[in-house]
Amino acid sequence: MLKDIEQPDSPTTIDSTRRKLALVTAATALAPWEMVRAGVSRKIVYPDRTLSLYNVHTAEKENIVYWSDGKYLQTGLDKINWIMRDFRTSDIKSIDPRLLNIVYLLTRKLESEKPIQLLSGFRSKKTNDMLRATTEGVARRSFHMAGRAMDIRIPGIQTQHIQKAALRLGGGGVGFYPSSNFVHLDSGPVRTW
Repeated sequence: MLKDIEQPDSPTTIDSTRRKLALVTAATALAPWEMVRAGVSRKIVYPDRTLSLYNVHTAEKENIVYWSDGKYLQTGLDKINWIMRDFRTSDIKSIDPRLLNIVYLLTRKLESEKPIQLLSGFRSKKTNDMLRATTEGVARRSFHMAGRAMDIRIPGIQTQHIQKAALRLGGGGVGFYPSSNFVHLDSGPVRTW
């Protein structure tokens, strides 16, 4: 096909090919609303975003589509909020969609189909205060309390490999806890520890 464009049979083919190429180039450069105004009909197809989560404390496992056809799905977000709840108090908080997107991109980058093992999602103030009193390194104003952090493992993938892939994404905070065998991800400023 490229050969036909570079060495056409006739001047008519050149003009026809150029017109088609110009139309395709213009259509792809237009935002969806501009495409409608310009009379170009093309449906933009967005791939679904799915997270497969396994809560190690409650043994709940869900494969959740949280984004489809260019928008967040409330039913999917609600399922994620539930599985990522504070399992000690059953308090629920809306999980930041930016965090979900970071984790989604991470699983794509790692080419993992296995469920993400969730060690900690949302934490109530009560749980966070208890952990601060008993565990070293728990932040007073943890992103977990805002629904903006999760501690994870992925079966079959070394946590150091998860950490390095997350750092390359540059989407937020990445903490590496090799002795506890997990990686902390959050949607806060880009930083590492």
